[in-house]
Amino acid sequence: MQKKYLTYMKNLKISFAIFILAISCSSRPVINQEDPVSTTSDNYDFDKKINVRCTLNSKVVTYELGDTPCWRDSLKVNENEKLAIKFIITNKNSKDPYEYGYKELQRQLNGKVVEKVKLRREGEPVWSFAPFVRIRKQTYMADLDNDGYPEFSVFPFSPGSAIWGTVRIFSLKEKIEFWGEGRYQFEGDTFVQLGCMRCSKFSPEECKKCY
Repeated sequence: MQKKYLTYMKNLKISFAIFILAISCSSRPVINQEDPVSTTSDNYDFDKKINVRCTLNSKVVTYELGDTPCWRDSLKVNENEKLAIKFIITNKNSKDPYEYGYKELQRQLNGKVVEKVKLRREGEPVWSFAPFVRIRKQTYMADLDNDGYPEFSVFPFSPGSAIWGTVRIFSLKEKIEFWGEGRYQFEGDTFVQLGCMRCSKFSPEECKKCY
């Protein structure tokens, strides 16, 4: 009788364990391997040294929080075309930074400037610098809306800017067109994030929603 009881209790424990395991597995979310979050988001561990390639063919760079190894003042579109950001001095004798000059986006073809876009708008703060930043992981140009024209991004940095800043995205068509805005975490040198306005080092869980 005692042997049957022990066998019964052993089988009951095994059945209970199988039941708990089944519930646990069924409650886990299904991970979509094609989810852009899992394929394009950078590492949001803000406290470690990170290895990065600025482009697919560039060397690996190790950086710490605060470093910016992947910023550019110019972008090569092809063998003949280039984009560059220049500071245009309008009044070198003025001590007023608004009168002294401004940042200009230039499109160059065979070394000749063929298009100019004044970046700072009226009423905006003075920018310390405004470099090109990666719009997608390991690339500075990408067709975000699949219309056949690549987009690129410029990050206007002002004194006192927060860790996350707003970048301006442009589309490289027959004429340069303003495409929209995105977020950029400059102290960690990520790429431009879309649709994740609450992402920050203080709420890293929100960063997993970025794409």
